[in-house]
Amino acid sequence: MRRRGSITVFASLSLMLVAQLIFTFLEGAHCLEVGKCARMNTESALESVFADYCTPLWENYRLLGTAAETEDGAWSFNNREAQIRRLTTETLGAGSHLLHVDLTDVEFTSYLLMSDQAGRVFEEAVCAYMKQNVGCEAAKSLYGSYESVLDLNKNYKGSDQSIDDAKKALEEARQEQAQAQEEEEAKEKQIRTKRAETKTQTEEQKNEEETLLDTIAKAKEKGVLSLVLPEDAVLSEGAVQLDQVVSHRSLQNGTGEALPESSWYQKVLLNQYLVSYMGCYTDNLEQRPLHYEMEYLLAGKAKDSENLKIVTKELLAIREALNMASIMAMPDKQAEAGALALTIAGATVNPLIIEAVKYGLLAAWAFVESVLDLRTLLAGGKIAMVKTDLDWTSNLNTLPQLLNGWSCAKENPRGVDYKSYLGLLLYFHGEQQLSMRAMDVEESALQSIPGYEDFQMDHLVCSAEIQAFYSYQPVFLGFVSLLEDKTGQFQIRDEAQYSYFEKGGA
Repeated sequence: MRRRGSITVFASLSLMLVAQLIFTFLEGAHCLEVGKCARMNTESALESVFADYCTPLWENYRLLGTAAETEDGAWSFNNREAQIRRLTTETLGAGSHLLHVDLTDVEFTSYLLMSDQAGRVFEEAVCAYMKQNVGCEAAKSLYGSYESVLDLNKNYKGSDQSIDDAKKALEEARQEQAQAQEEEEAKEKQIRTKRAETKTQTEEQKNEEETLLDTIAKAKEKGVLSLVLPEDAVLSEGAVQLDQVVSHRSLQNGTGEALPESSWYQKVLLNQYLVSYMGCYTDNLEQRPLHYEMEYLLAGKAKDSENLKIVTKELLAIREALNMASIMAMPDKQAEAGALALTIAGATVNPLIIEAVKYGLLAAWAFVESVLDLRTLLAGGKIAMVKTDLDWTSNLNTLPQLLNGWSCAKENPRGVDYKSYLGLLLYFHGEQQLSMRAMDVEESALQSIPGYEDFQMDHLVCSAEIQAFYSYQPVFLGFVSLLEDKTGQFQIRDEAQYSYFEKGGA
């Protein structure tokens, strides 16, 4: 049986409007999904760029940075932008499918380079990694030790001043004796004989003084390396060209926001990082351009030998202050120095003169003990930070012989080695200076690796923000007859950012 069907014009129009509404909703969903895919692509593409970090820098120094440069080492983001375009084409632009989009433009709008802010970015990169290895409580303990030694070093005026004060006091005592002798010139012959004996005794005292204070003062003039290293010691000939290193040349600058000032915790982390990853005299890394890397951090000279000379002088001053604090807590040694001071300046009754001579002798004693300490440290031994009677090596009556010979201080297995003492010296230097010089060392080391001859620290990106612009064709609007222009393209602007700092350096 045949049935007749019909539809009104109104119903037809209604169905067409409903269909167009459905297609419009479908296109809206398509737009949302394309936008979501574009955002995912922007983030994943930028993350892929940062995944291409400098491998030798991570393997040798545990720092992450991706190079923004051309194949010949010139500074440029062109290769990185091309990498993002290629990745986008492989994921969203290949073939014809509902989520097909084209990346029309990409731009790095904000970025931080490793060398930015006078080394502050480098310090942040270091801390991002070191926070995984040094806890806050351990850092507090180290910080307290650093602060106590810093205060001690500030308050100690040094053996040079103390010895000079003692010699001036002795000269003052001699003048008193000379004046007393002039007053006795009118006395009888017997008194003159006594005066002659006193004069002879004074000369003997002066000679005894010269064997201690003057001899040590003359030894200081020889230079610290001649005192603490054996004659057959072979020093490194490593060197860098200062005009080409990071801390001395003009650098590329990032456009990112300035990082906040570093805290005490970050300063401790930086110091511990440098101790862990830099070589020194007793931990010589001969495959690197500078063999004494920590010495360079402290002194900043072009040659290893120059840096070692400056650092040993600084370390000697630290050991003097520590040994002086130690000897002031040893009553027997103070009594011994007091007795010798009374013998040397015994002709005077001025207690201030005697006390000055005593302090000068203690300072000379601390200096000689410090020389012996450095000999042990440079030989690879350990020295206690603050000494007890059991740790003390030198004797007051043999100080000149100890300097002229090759005696060394007693080693303490629970003490501190040379490299750790250099870590202490790092605390006396600013973080910016240390960070810039550390980049000098790391850049020079990586440039000695085949294939990385053009490596530069100021070409390494540590964090960045990009803008990406996409275009895509509508899919469902072709079924919407109410639209006049169905061939136009939709545009998407997206942003993404990535930072190695937020990833903890891993």
